[in-house]
Amino acid sequence: MKLGRWTTAAAAIVFATACSKAPAPLNDAERAAIADSVSQMTTQFLAGMAQPTPEFYLSHFTGNDWVHAEYGMVYPTYDSTVKVVRATLRPGTSMKVTFSQKHVTVLDRDVVVFTALMNGTMKDSAGTEMPFNEAWMAVYHRTADGWKIAADHESTAPSAPEPVKPKHRAR
Repeated sequence: MKLGRWTTAAAAIVFATACSKAPAPLNDAERAAIADSVSQMTTQFLAGMAQPTPEFYLSHFTGNDWVHAEYGMVYPTYDSTVKVVRATLRPGTSMKVTFSQKHVTVLDRDVVVFTALMNGTMKDSAGTEMPFNEAWMAVYHRTADGWKIAADHESTAPSAPEPVKPKHRAR
């Protein structure tokens, strides 16, 4: 009797495995819809950065699995970034940001890479305005709460080299 149950259970597992299918590859329309969804979410995120709060900013990331890299630093967890975000986004902080050279790469139904140049100004809580031009790359992951950033990186172009002064020839 026990052998019969094991055989039935094994057959059920084999049948279930045979009947389950991997999702079909994405077609162009599905890729376009996913890319548009992430682009819209990123545009909303950008609009909210006009008067950012730490809570608003942090709500766009996946929690403690989030990895952030910027300017030679790596923040390997959400918690490692929270302190910096709270110190930077104080009341009175504002940002004007635009994207250019935007690229959206749909890797699958639940993972998208968003890459763009960010240009704008940030005004800190003391009123000091700082221009910025950065490259930004974000890996979005679809969660139960919608698209969230699982990892991102921002960097600036290296400074242009100083012009070489012509050498004077001795006569």
